[in-house]
Amino acid sequence: MRRILPYALLLMFMLPATPARLIAGELLDGIAVAVNHKPILLSDWDEAVCYEAFMQRKPLAQVTEADRAKALQRLVDRHLLKAQMTSVHSLEPADKDLQNDLAKLRSQVPEGKDEQSWQRLLASYGLNDELVKAHLRTEMQIMNFVEVRLRPSVHVQPEEIESYYRHQLLPDLEATGSKVISLADVEPKIRELLIQQRVDELLDAWLHNLRQQADVQRSMMAPESGAPSQQESASGAH
Repeated sequence: MRRILPYALLLMFMLPATPARLIAGELLDGIAVAVNHKPILLSDWDEAVCYEAFMQRKPLAQVTEADRAKALQRLVDRHLLKAQMTSVHSLEPADKDLQNDLAKLRSQVPEGKDEQSWQRLLASYGLNDELVKAHLRTEMQIMNFVEVRLRPSVHVQPEEIESYYRHQLLPDLEATGSKVISLADVEPKIRELLIQQRVDELLDAWLHNLRQQADVQRSMMAPESGAPSQQESASGAH
């Protein structure tokens, strides 16, 4: 559910790491999409594309129009979800949690072990530490909101856990020759897995309804795109 995740024409692919359009020597920006009369700027879109490429370890030169379209749809979805929040500040992640997430992110790439290499890597995507933390903060905030809003309505029955154990986990263990684990030992993990699957399903349905009700006006730079599923999103709401 975490990470919880814009799309354009030739000009956008020429400047994927540029925060705004540079035309005839002038720095320009504009509206990519208006969601219920609230704008998502072209620069927001570009930044989201760069961030998602960075998170996927995908060179900017390999970013496709479909990648950009999915990133823009995720921006739209985030706007729709944030509009549902009544108490944004109560869902803000603690600075310590943000620092921990950033540290985990750095530990996943060779460049993260050296400060100069890390900064060069971020710069190659048009990013810096503050921009990355801002994206992480938004992802964590939305994830917190979804958990608070949807998780209480999810109830997993003991028979569902047993069914998953017998019909999915055990066959997988046998197929790989792994040691068989008792149901009692894995029951909490299976319960959490099933809860998360149910939350994802509820979120997909909720986002579908929000999209249907929303007034989304796209500019010529923002072509229509099929909305990604929540598994594609998340956050990629983290």
